[in-house]
Amino acid sequence: MKVKIVGIQTKFIITFIFSLIASFMIYESVYSTYISFASQKHPHKFENYNYSFSELSNISLNISLTASSVDFNNESIYKAVLSKYESKYSKYKLGFVAVDSKNNVLYNSSRLPKNLNLEKSYSDFLKYYISAGNLTRYNYYIYKMPIKTDTTTSILWITASPRNAPNDSKMLLFEFKSIIIMLSFCMLLFLIITHHRMKYINEICYGIKIIANENLNFKIRKKGHDELSEICKNINFMADKINEKIENEKRIEVSKNSLITNVAHDIRSPLTSIIGFLQIVKNSEYKSQEEMKRFIGICLKKAETMKKLTDNLFMFTKLNDSSVKLHLSTICLNELIYQLIDEFEMAFENSKLKIIDNICTESIMITVDVNLFVRALNNLMYNALKYSFKPSNVHVSLIQHDKKVVLGIRNRCENLNVETINTLFEKFYRADASRTNPDEGSGLGLSITKSIIERHGGNICANCEKDMITFTVSIPLN
Repeated sequence: MKVKIVGIQTKFIITFIFSLIASFMIYESVYSTYISFASQKHPHKFENYNYSFSELSNISLNISLTASSVDFNNESIYKAVLSKYESKYSKYKLGFVAVDSKNNVLYNSSRLPKNLNLEKSYSDFLKYYISAGNLTRYNYYIYKMPIKTDTTTSILWITASPRNAPNDSKMLLFEFKSIIIMLSFCMLLFLIITHHRMKYINEICYGIKIIANENLNFKIRKKGHDELSEICKNINFMADKINEKIENEKRIEVSKNSLITNVAHDIRSPLTSIIGFLQIVKNSEYKSQEEMKRFIGICLKKAETMKKLTDNLFMFTKLNDSSVKLHLSTICLNELIYQLIDEFEMAFENSKLKIIDNICTESIMITVDVNLFVRALNNLMYNALKYSFKPSNVHVSLIQHDKKVVLGIRNRCENLNVETINTLFEKFYRADASRTNPDEGSGLGLSITKSIIERHGGNICANCEKDMITFTVSIPLN
């Protein structure tokens, strides 16, 4: 039996996460490739210096903090400090211009034109940034900070060239339009991956529709080991059970019709005889008092036959009603069998039959409904008495085997065959196939016996070997 490891809900969550990650990676790869090719053809279209501006602002702040502790009166000291920054951030072409209060240049490492008006350029830079909100397509970064030289305050200008950094292009991935595109990729990928499960769900729905249209033999294909496969398994199981129930209902209906037909047939024959003889008595058409008594005796016998038939029919119907409870008690089966043999011994001797018993000496205690169980055993003994070849022996055995008690009744019969054995426990079965003599029995005896044994959790079977038939009753022990 295969065990469900991951449920369909977990599978869908994993699939969605995978689709989300995969769509991001695919979109990033496609977009980066597009930027790489398109920026070569249209360089200004993809220029964005926001990342450079942010980094240069941090650099300027660090320089300001460093400059506050540098002695700008000592040229060798401040040149060494500024040179370190120039070397470290050479990618931005970082440079410095130091001017005194009279606008005399004290130090110049920038690559700006010599005639460039720094104050105007700085003013233009601020205006552009305030209005545009970024440094896109702006050629210079300019920042000024005050420094102390002697007793005056000088100005240190920081200049740089912003770069179109790759980080800025990647940030475009998180724009609203890009997120919508990635989510679209994600949903498309999710639908592709889950297509086979959705197809299987549609297959299950189609199967349910077919089953709902009373095609209960249809089976939905079981696929996978998750909730869907369990649903499929349960639907097929449900269809089988419904089909079994319908077939059982059909068998019950056929059995009921057969029961009504056979009961009507068996009652009609003795009832016709009773009516006929009573009419003779009523019309005084008998020849003598002795003949009248004989006719009345026949009517009484026929009435007793009808009573026996109705009693058996009532018992058969009662046993097939699962709501009827058994009145259980514990008895010694050995003693019950011996008592049964004693009761039948005289009748068997009169029919030239001899009972040979083989009962185990160990006491066997079982819990049964005594009245019903005795009736079942009586039916088996009557059957042996009626159908045994005469003269012959009837063997009765009782043993205990594998937590069960096994009772066997074996007798010699004529005209035995496999087909006869297989139909012995059917209701209304008689050796007299023409059914012209209901006085010989109702045909319910062995069927009632089988029902009683099965209600006690046991089973009964018949086997034939040459001219010997054996009825074997098996009952579980307490």
